[in-house]
Amino acid sequence: MLIGLVSDSHDNLANVQKAVAYFKEKGITTVIHAGDWVAPFAAIALKKGIGREGRLITVFGNNEGEHYYFREVVDKLGIEYYHEAGEVEIAGRKIAVYHGTSDVLTRALVECGKYDLVVTGHTHQAHITPKGKTLHVNPGELAGVLTGKATLAVVDLESMQAELVSL
Repeated sequence: MLIGLVSDSHDNLANVQKAVAYFKEKGITTVIHAGDWVAPFAAIALKKGIGREGRLITVFGNNEGEHYYFREVVDKLGIEYYHEAGEVEIAGRKIAVYHGTSDVLTRALVECGKYDLVVTGHTHQAHITPKGKTLHVNPGELAGVLTGKATLAVVDLESMQAELVSL
């Protein structure tokens, strides 16, 4: 099973739409967003793009401004929301999602050995880093403003192989 990973979309609707088009092309209907949406309208666009049956999982980043309205939106759309950090299971894989604002907490999630996949964002630096049985993926920034590159990641949960994609 393929899943899509994004982070740090920072209200860039054009790049959210590019990500949606890529996910549709690859048949990806489960997406994890590691925070820094900023406003809820990008979440609406991403959820609508992957469809009602699609699974969108998210945490807050450090730049969210509309906490109460965001929560209202995600509840109405059926987006799985875990405030600061979350644990989910997809296709038998244990996954932790955390924006990544604390290096100590990020390291703890990656090194504890409990998770098959740890998804973080925050740094805007895309990477795929194996650590023991855990794969740590930061999909980079969907917004493409700090690094000049809009990126996302795709993970095959069967093989635990990941790839970074530039949009």
